[in-house]
Amino acid sequence: MKTDASQTSIAPPQQATWQPIRPLARGNAADQILNELRDRILSGGLPRGSKLPTEKQLAEAYGVSGATVREAIRGLTTSRLIEVRHGSGAYVTANTDQLIAVSLRSMIQLEQIGITELLGVLGALNGYAAELAALNATGEDLDYLDQVLERINTGSDPQAISQALADFLNRIATASQNTLLAILCRFLANIHISLARQFLGDSMKQWRVTAKSLNESRQLLVERIKARDPIGARLAAEAYHQRAQKKIGALPNAQNAMVSSEHLARLMSVTSGF
Repeated sequence: MKTDASQTSIAPPQQATWQPIRPLARGNAADQILNELRDRILSGGLPRGSKLPTEKQLAEAYGVSGATVREAIRGLTTSRLIEVRHGSGAYVTANTDQLIAVSLRSMIQLEQIGITELLGVLGALNGYAAELAALNATGEDLDYLDQVLERINTGSDPQAISQALADFLNRIATASQNTLLAILCRFLANIHISLARQFLGDSMKQWRVTAKSLNESRQLLVERIKARDPIGARLAAEAYHQRAQKKIGALPNAQNAMVSSEHLARLMSVTSGF
């Protein structure tokens, strides 16, 4: 006898019950839940984009109140590991750049590091990134660098030019194929470009003059990377960075800001979206 498929219902798959890795010990339960969820996120057990169990499910699994779960969730949100979407739930949004940026911002402010010190580190890292890029850059990386050089020269407004400059530095860092180096370079370059935006403002003439004055240095850097010359690329990157830093330092009001840790703290609060 045949079964009428229209009358046959298939039960939806049941979501697996959340199981703690280990029972909660004595002490702060919220901290223990936070640590376990964080470890699962960082180990890939809860991949980016996945939805966390509901507050009720977590509370039942750990044998705690909803308030305790909410405290743990707040900690994960503050750490930029998850995002709570009202009416939908909590989702893993862990982003490596953001995680490192949060820690670096805290360290920079705590130690009252100034802009000059920060840019000095950026120069050294950019040199190393260029050296590795000369060894590891793909054909796609090289094509992109050619394109972004053109974008820098033809940008129609300050935002377009500054974004192209950021993309130029970021692609060299990415082409190094050293993940940690690339993340550090992106974080510091983001502050460097933001500094230029602040001092140059919305003056298209200032942006054009400043960008044009560094064209040869950028072109030489790309040529050394294309030539697979790691030492030449490192030296070209360091020379480019020194010239760029000198140009920014010569702008009005730049001198006081360059040695002010307070100014850097304000600048990082503006660029916190990194």
